Amino acid sequence: MTPAPEATPPPRLIAWEVTRRCMLACRHCRASARAECYPEELSTQECFRLLDNIASFAKPILILTGGEPMLRPDIYDIAACAAGLGLRAVMAPCGALIDDAAAAKILRSGIRHISVSLDGATAADHDDFRGVRGAFDAAVRGIAAARRAGLSFQVNTTVTKHNVEQLPAILDLTVRLGATVFNPFLLVPTGRGSQLADQEISPRRYEQTLRWLADQEQRDDIAIRVTCAPHYQRVVRQLGLRRHDSRPVKGCMGGQSFAFISHRGKAQICGFLDVECGDVRAEGLDFRKIWETSDVFRRVRDVASYGGRCGRCEFATVCGGCRARAYALTGDYLAEEPFCTYEPRARVPAGDGGRLTRLEQAVLSVIQTALPVAERPFEALGARLGAEPDAVRRCVLRLRDSGAIRRIGAVFDSRRLGYASTLACARVPPERLDEVAAGVNRLPGVTHNYRRDHAYNLWFTLTAESDRRIAETLDDLKRRFAIDDLHSLPALAVYKIRVDFPFGEAAPRADAPPAPPAPAGEAVVLGDEQKRLVRLLAGDLPIVDEPLAEPARQLGWPVRRVLAQIEEWLAAGVIRRFGAVVRHRRLGFEANGMAVFRVPQPPPDRIDDVGGSLACRPDVSHCYRRPPLPDLPYNLYAMFHGRSQDQVRAAVAAAAAENDLDDHLVLFSTAEYKKTSMRYFEEVPDP
Repeated sequence: MTPAPEATPPPRLIAWEVTRRCMLACRHCRASARAECYPEELSTQECFRLLDNIASFAKPILILTGGEPMLRPDIYDIAACAAGLGLRAVMAPCGALIDDAAAAKILRSGIRHISVSLDGATAADHDDFRGVRGAFDAAVRGIAAARRAGLSFQVNTTVTKHNVEQLPAILDLTVRLGATVFNPFLLVPTGRGSQLADQEISPRRYEQTLRWLADQEQRDDIAIRVTCAPHYQRVVRQLGLRRHDSRPVKGCMGGQSFAFISHRGKAQICGFLDVECGDVRAEGLDFRKIWETSDVFRRVRDVASYGGRCGRCEFATVCGGCRARAYALTGDYLAEEPFCTYEPRARVPAGDGGRLTRLEQAVLSVIQTALPVAERPFEALGARLGAEPDAVRRCVLRLRDSGAIRRIGAVFDSRRLGYASTLACARVPPERLDEVAAGVNRLPGVTHNYRRDHAYNLWFTLTAESDRRIAETLDDLKRRFAIDDLHSLPALAVYKIRVDFPFGEAAPRADAPPAPPAPAGEAVVLGDEQKRLVRLLAGDLPIVDEPLAEPARQLGWPVRRVLAQIEEWLAAGVIRRFGAVVRHRRLGFEANGMAVFRVPQPPPDRIDDVGGSLACRPDVSHCYRRPPLPDLPYNLYAMFHGRSQDQVRAAVAAAAAENDLDDHLVLFSTAEYKKTSMRYFEEVPDP
């Protein structure tokens, strides 16, 4: 093993195969588990020492798995030891051994969450896959006992040709059973599963399945997590769909924030990649040494060294490809992901033209702010830019498919639609941050949710039907998660809401201040048809010659009536802008920081002067006055964008100096838990 690099981040998730013994004979089992004993399993005392070592440098979620972990007699002692060390232990049983007494013992050991697998929507299909008659009924009985005891649970499903058509039915069953999470696993053909290589769905069907799962993430009745399908992270970004998943936005976490430890103490990047990274017994139960110095772990962490398409893909850092699948099919765990159909595009840098064509630069410079409100908008845009309409439309389609454009549609003023909104910040114990963020993500009115490097480490936006509803929602969060420091920071004044990144020669000039925002008006009164139009325009319009024809068809309106309504709402400020919502990082603006300033008062209007000054800057997209807190005494908030954090820090420092502001901070996000567009009027039924 080689010396550890400086500051190797500790693991956030460890799957520990505490035993390989199992009474089932699952066709996909990576361990080829059997009912007999495995004499080389770590002893109870070795387990305790291993837990001590893990807790000495990390506080990961610890998945006690197998085999069947409940067949290990000391499993409750192991779980209790983990809980006593501050580790969050969860368990992955098959469910057959869980009755009321066992569920109570699980809870007493410190475990609060379990996972149970269902691989078919019916008993016959599940039992056939699991190799034992009655396995389905036993799993459902175990789930019922767990639920009676107060254990939360998730349902895992291994996706193959055997059950891919049943996924909607399995998901509906999962919801009816009361699960909090549905976690499909895309089959990796290793162990006994290597005999199921012909059951692996095709790459094309794989892509279709991931897109269906991404769409299901918009449900509010259950969270969706997808495992062993790292390019799912590419899919959700391309589709611009929201994510309930609170884990880091990374596809394959193996060796980077996740590790697997076998029943014999062999460390691997995951349970499916049978390449040993170290032996905890040989290292004196020192898992930390293996985690920080293993050559395999270190090579896998170097995403730039991956081969083939993975090595040149712009999604490499959020996807990474399945290293186990690459190894199973090529013998090289650094090879390209063989089941990904995506053909990479080089990253698109911005500003200097870079790999953006002149037409792409020109199109982006216009449609960020204003797509023409016309029956054939790309024809109108082409006339403005001196380009063929079809070339413009193909250009926009290419930018969306590459992920540079997240969606095309309207950005509404929530207040004019009768909604209230706020920015909330919370001080959450670091070891509970992901848990709390997951709960926040499930709120339908949360569109943005970030971890930031500050004592107030969780920041999210919340929109609801009224200020009272916002207060009730935040109070409920405080109670549910026992968080005292959770505060609402509503906008007291809006100085700028406009994303207008500059691109090449076509870049918009930024030396003149933007038009001041219109004063907050009364909420408009809308009928059900208008509310449905809001819902359609807040989504992603199709990139076709006549993109408004489909919303008009769904409403039964002529297109000219839709156009007139959009123009009316734009003039009244109900629609802030109509155009493209872009992904700034994909366009080369890699860094964005929330700058907070303390503007001394009196004079009382000084904050308005400074807010107006910041609004003139092209690198500022949002600027608000917000109430200060005793331990966060800042009253002016602005989002700065740049190509690096250093560039953002320099821009904030320059803005502070220009406005004679000594007290300011820049808060960069260290994790993006959720980023989506607001969905309005969900309660209004479709005709």
